[in-house]
Amino acid sequence: MLVLCITQVQTKTYKAVHKMIKATTPQPSHIDPASLNTNLKPMGVSATLAINERSKELQASGRKVHRLGLGQSPFPVPPRVTNALRKHAGEKDYLPVRGLPTLRKAVAEFHRRHDDINCSQDDVLIGPGSKELMFILQLTYKAELLIPAPSWVSYAPQAQILGSNARWISTQADNNWQMTPDALEA
Repeated sequence: MLVLCITQVQTKTYKAVHKMIKATTPQPSHIDPASLNTNLKPMGVSATLAINERSKELQASGRKVHRLGLGQSPFPVPPRVTNALRKHAGEKDYLPVRGLPTLRKAVAEFHRRHDDINCSQDDVLIGPGSKELMFILQLTYKAELLIPAPSWVSYAPQAQILGSNARWISTQADNNWQMTPDALEA
């Protein structure tokens, strides 16, 4: 039997895994709880780490698992990518803060063609990953965070760390997982 563990776990599954991990994880005794940011105190074990631990348990029991919990693909890197990495391995200088101009231009063109979004490379910011970019965005703008469901599990805890509200917006496969005006109003 093939088991696919992904981070877009449903709430019920997340809570069960979270409870199991919390019960078996020793709490560090050298940290004074009074010194922690009060926004961190109610947070439990990361859902990403919980699903990763559950994946390891399933593998240890003989189940075949594609571990996607940490966002690392279990699939081979395409040769085109490894060749580009080899070609540029000696480049050691910092990149432009907003990202490579050619990459930003390509991203803008992609979204114009595929999503009918009129943007230019000046509207595009390239970063190390969506989790980091979402945290910086939440840190910069104080507002309620609207999160499409399903989505990555870290966005709501990031809002909690910053003392912001997060609201899950239901999405459906039949409209390509896009948020709709009706879902936003609900």
